[in-house]
Amino acid sequence: MPISKPHSSLGANNSGSCSSLAKYLDKENQELNKMINTSDNLSKIELYKNRKQDFFDATSDQLSLISVIDKIDNNRKKLTKKDAKYYAPTISFSQKELAHLSKIAAGRKVESVWEFSDVEYLKYNNLIREYGRKVMDGYAENFNRQNKGLNKGKDLVYFGKIEHFRNFKGNDTEVKKGLFRSGEHKPGLNSHIHLLVSRKDKTQKMKLSPVANERSKDRMIGKNKYHVGFDRIKWIKNNERTFDDLFNYRRQELEKFEIQNILKNGSPREKDEIKQRISSFQHELQNNKRKYFSIKR
Repeated sequence: MPISKPHSSLGANNSGSCSSLAKYLDKENQELNKMINTSDNLSKIELYKNRKQDFFDATSDQLSLISVIDKIDNNRKKLTKKDAKYYAPTISFSQKELAHLSKIAAGRKVESVWEFSDVEYLKYNNLIREYGRKVMDGYAENFNRQNKGLNKGKDLVYFGKIEHFRNFKGNDTEVKKGLFRSGEHKPGLNSHIHLLVSRKDKTQKMKLSPVANERSKDRMIGKNKYHVGFDRIKWIKNNERTFDDLFNYRRQELEKFEIQNILKNGSPREKDEIKQRISSFQHELQNNKRKYFSIKR
């Protein structure tokens, strides 16, 4: 399932400028710049240049770091000094989901983003970017403020950055065993999306918080009635459904958020019911396979 974290700030103090966080999200471009500056191989230099990418929003794929900082930091009308000014949701994918996307982009199994041709790499990024925009459409819809003009991601001030690498940390088992060093890239496909979204909508009339405890409630503020709350579970479920529909992905039972959530947080009875359900599903799947191969023979 796509792992959707709606309220991450990646350790940053989100009551101030987003500058430090935005610069951190540009780290893969900075790494590519170093590779360009230290290489004397013209073909590799061209490859590294083509692998750089900008921030994106609801309508553009080519937004600069400076533009992102400026637009987030200047979209804070009537927010107090202590108010959160932005949030940094993250969207991660399973290895199966990334394998599915890479197969769409390249038509074959891909073990690393370096295996993509420039054309395939562009298509792969476009697929992830398209999904990120759908996720932010759902983010906007989940606040239930359609009557106030908040309908889609275009009504938000947000920016996305696709990253393709994850690094080993000092406390990772692989590092402790000496298989990898801290800071080295993890093998395989590790693509994910970092999102930077303003606390205020584009009109700067609404405060929007994905960490609100109230999931769905009308509240009077002065003489005005506001719908508050963000149902995080609903957003995550919608993101999973969006991925499956958008990419024609046939999700197995054990991959589903509903199942994983119960196995992690459910009661003993709920967990037992889910295990029986999975066992029954797998048994039915095996029977269908046997019937299929029997017919083929």
